[in-house]
Amino acid sequence: MKTNKKVLTDAAAECSCTALQASSHSREHQHIHEHDHSGEHGHVHDAGCELDEELCHIGGCPCCGGHEEEHDHGHEHEHSAGKWDVAVVILSTLLLGGYFLIPIPWLQAAAALCSILVAGAPIIWDGLKGVMKLRPDENFLMTVAVAAAFLIGEYPEAMLVTILFRLGNVLEGVAVGRSKRQIEAITAIRPEYANLLDESGAAREVKAREVPVGSLILIKAGEKVPLDCVVLEGASDVDTAALTGESVPRPAQPETKLMSGMINLNGSLKCRTLSTFEDSAASTIIKLVRESAAQKGTTEKFISRFATIYTPVVVLLAVLIALVPPLLNLGTFTTWLMRALVFLVASCPCAMVISIPLSFFSGIGAASKQGVLIKGSRFVESLSKLKCVVFDKTGTLTTGSLMVDQVTPFGVSEEEVMRLAALCESYSDHPVARAVCAYAPGMTGAVEATEEMPGKGIRVILEGSEVLCGSKKLMDDFGVDTAKAPEANVYVARDGVLLGAIILSDQLRPDAAATISALKAAGVEKVALLTGDGRNAALKAKAAAGLDEAFYELLPGDKVSHLAELARQYGATAFVGDGINDAPVLARADVGVAMGLGSDAAISAADVVLVSDRLGALESAVRLSKRTMSIATFNMIFAIAVKALVLILGALGYAAMWMAVFADVGVTVLCVLNAARILGAKS
Repeated sequence: MKTNKKVLTDAAAECSCTALQASSHSREHQHIHEHDHSGEHGHVHDAGCELDEELCHIGGCPCCGGHEEEHDHGHEHEHSAGKWDVAVVILSTLLLGGYFLIPIPWLQAAAALCSILVAGAPIIWDGLKGVMKLRPDENFLMTVAVAAAFLIGEYPEAMLVTILFRLGNVLEGVAVGRSKRQIEAITAIRPEYANLLDESGAAREVKAREVPVGSLILIKAGEKVPLDCVVLEGASDVDTAALTGESVPRPAQPETKLMSGMINLNGSLKCRTLSTFEDSAASTIIKLVRESAAQKGTTEKFISRFATIYTPVVVLLAVLIALVPPLLNLGTFTTWLMRALVFLVASCPCAMVISIPLSFFSGIGAASKQGVLIKGSRFVESLSKLKCVVFDKTGTLTTGSLMVDQVTPFGVSEEEVMRLAALCESYSDHPVARAVCAYAPGMTGAVEATEEMPGKGIRVILEGSEVLCGSKKLMDDFGVDTAKAPEANVYVARDGVLLGAIILSDQLRPDAAATISALKAAGVEKVALLTGDGRNAALKAKAAAGLDEAFYELLPGDKVSHLAELARQYGATAFVGDGINDAPVLARADVGVAMGLGSDAAISAADVVLVSDRLGALESAVRLSKRTMSIATFNMIFAIAVKALVLILGALGYAAMWMAVFADVGVTVLCVLNAARILGAKS
């Protein structure tokens, strides 16, 4: 059904027509866009593209920045086209009724021809174009069936086929159009304009893509954040649902970082931009969503190849059904020709060709609404089959923020150890120093001199004494004995005597343990940790999160080796990480999952991005992928089963033409509606 295919493939074009800096997994195809000075754009289709050329030329391509006016016009056109289809169906049905009221044979034939042309003109035209391009499709099958029925005088059958086929187009267009609009909403998160502040503080509206990094902008209440930025003045609540799927607004105040696409709810914010329009979070998300169509899964590839081979085979079988039995004196030619026509109508592969890709687009769209970007249907398949999930530690399984976990004093109070440590570390900007100072703020003392030793710690003359605060290596350099102390991140000594040891730890994410438990409940057999951290930190994280195994003190290359071994043992494996050093292992995994929109290298290498920075989103993505695969598989089996039944009954003479039409348009509508259910999935 070409009309229906166009509706679906508008949505496909939203996600597929782009020349991106693809991930390390994807260079399957590219589309090239060219702009002229009038703002219209041409589309040069890559001959190597797996998608039909038609898919890339339908309804203004949004991939080069999107034109809201064109999209609005497109929706109006779609609405009026739907009304026209309904009018055509009504008129054709009236002509069908008139056929039975007219007693004159030639007037009956004229009424039948008018009804067929009114309802079936676009079908016939598209069928002929397909043949001229040597790509016969379902429209060609329908055209042959209608023409043959008309020529042998079966006028009611010919009219009924075209009317039901066109009615199926209307119903299917409504279902697919609804799904398309929901998918389109994913790419509508990026505002095109920003309020740029000049030196006098006056704001003027400019195109967001023209605002350089470091500019001052004003974000008014109710406006979308146009560019990644940091708040300088003002306070408000910010809706992050479009990016992260989180329903509860976040507070925004000075020093809060905002991502483009968020919505400022109730207060004006003066901000400094941190990115260009093209590099903003919203642009990154849109690119990743559009990139998803480039990664076709096994199921989609099968359907594409199936449809290519299926049509000519069906035509050949229909010819054999029409000709061979009469030649063997098994019945009249007219009887077997009608059976062949039923066979042709029932055989149209629309249900699979349309509903299977729609299932995956719906799954990817639903995941995007929950703050999970999946780069293609093949990763939906991989997520649904996961047997092993491997986590990085710092910034992934943990928050990445160090906190004082334990203080062990020797001969002095714990408070004195922390006072000395905080006074020393107040002269350093190291993450360890910030954690110590945060634990013991407001400490006082007479500091006379400081000397920072990179990689070791700091030496301070405090109240007439030499105080050392730093690593074991610093203590060793100054001859301080640490044998009685536990292994720690920070040691404190005064005048050569050890006073205390401070152990810091990276805090586990609040939802880490629950996520790992949920992954196991969803069918994941093994959950492991790969980290460059030491043994104690790794084992502590393993116990707290409920992991099965932990590997520690690993270099990036070691992580790749361990992941490969786990994949060999358990099968489909995902790696979850966030840093530049995770890029190699993200690329090696069956599914690479990047946390947040941090490292460009990690995002580029990953197949799934958790925009929300919530570990729980991974479990939601796994369950959604399983649901998507379940619906896609059901649609495929259901469509094949119904068609096979009607084809057999049709060949044996037990199936009427209305049954054949149901096997085509009826099954297609049911499968499309079933696929659209995915968009209602909750996190």
